[in-house]
Amino acid sequence: MAESAISHSHPLDTMLAVSDVIRNDRLAQLYSRVLEHDSPTVEELAEGIESSTTTVYEDVKHLVEIGLLERVTETQPHRYRASRVDMTIQAGGETFQITPTLLVALAEHQSNENLSLYIDRHGVSGLATAIEYARAYTQSKMNARIMAREQDIPVLEAETILQELQEIILETEPDTATSLDIEELDAAVDERLDE
Repeated sequence: MAESAISHSHPLDTMLAVSDVIRNDRLAQLYSRVLEHDSPTVEELAEGIESSTTTVYEDVKHLVEIGLLERVTETQPHRYRASRVDMTIQAGGETFQITPTLLVALAEHQSNENLSLYIDRHGVSGLATAIEYARAYTQSKMNARIMAREQDIPVLEAETILQELQEIILETEPDTATSLDIEELDAAVDERLDE
């Protein structure tokens, strides 16, 4: 069984590999599809994608070379698994977390008007920030009003992106708690409003 290069590479190599996927919608979509399916073959990945099978083969090869996919079988047809990316980047006093959730959201922005509009307005860094809010929202620790105030965006925009990202988080991070404690949430809102 092949091991992922990402688990043994220097953090800068990992960052460059991830930035490659962030900048290339086709690679992000392919990475997302591998996460979605259970150890798919290239042929299975090519179904429903507008790229040719040859292009999918080349992209899979590239993702294996940079360590974001790993081959899990030695016999043909090869099956692949996505490496779980978890990076924290600090820049300009802000901290951004890069996880499969960000890569899946980037992959889905082509077919999701709300994600696409949010990225157009706030960039990939804004999307990464929104994912942090959405993770807290999914765990019932955040609401749209707080995000809207802290990010200086309309409440409707905050609510829309939180709901879109919540769906992605529940798919890519199934361990994320979704229990709702209204009293705790109200207390947190009141506390933040008093600040």
